[in-house]
Amino acid sequence: MQAELRLATPDDATCIGVLATQVFLDTYAPDGIRPALAAEVLEHFSTAAVAQLLARPATAFIVAEVAGHLVGFVQLTRGATHNAIGPGSPVELDRLYVLSRFNGRGIGTGLLQRAREWSMAQGAVTLWLTAWVGNQHALAYYARRGSGFEDVGATTYTFQDEAFENRVLVLSLAHESRR
Repeated sequence: MQAELRLATPDDATCIGVLATQVFLDTYAPDGIRPALAAEVLEHFSTAAVAQLLARPATAFIVAEVAGHLVGFVQLTRGATHNAIGPGSPVELDRLYVLSRFNGRGIGTGLLQRAREWSMAQGAVTLWLTAWVGNQHALAYYARRGSGFEDVGATTYTFQDEAFENRVLVLSLAHESRR
């Protein structure tokens, strides 16, 4: 069954938060829940936290639904920058989350294509993201031939006084508009 992709509305905040919690814990808590992980989830994925993000003019969520059920989303922030990113109008791909049982169905690819389109419509010249070095699934996904993302170096993500190495991946959208 094909996924329907659309811009999220405020009514999606609860489902986005729960889906994000599930994907986050599946990815970052394979050994169980620690206080730092629990605090991170509650801080970023509560309904109130997601609703605040949805209300920001510079932030967009594109959701994927199958038979009326949320199965994935991409979160984008216009104007977010990083010291590894050159000048211009960047968009950060904050999260691309798909429930694991829906992997391999083209949902992530569809969300990423919509993220590119949304970013270009916002006038962005760069789409960038960070991926944790321990998330081999994500790193392999973005490294696939034809994705266009280039690994430009390392950065650190810190939460709850713990630091984690991430890779900074950048996609130039200048060549995208000529396709």
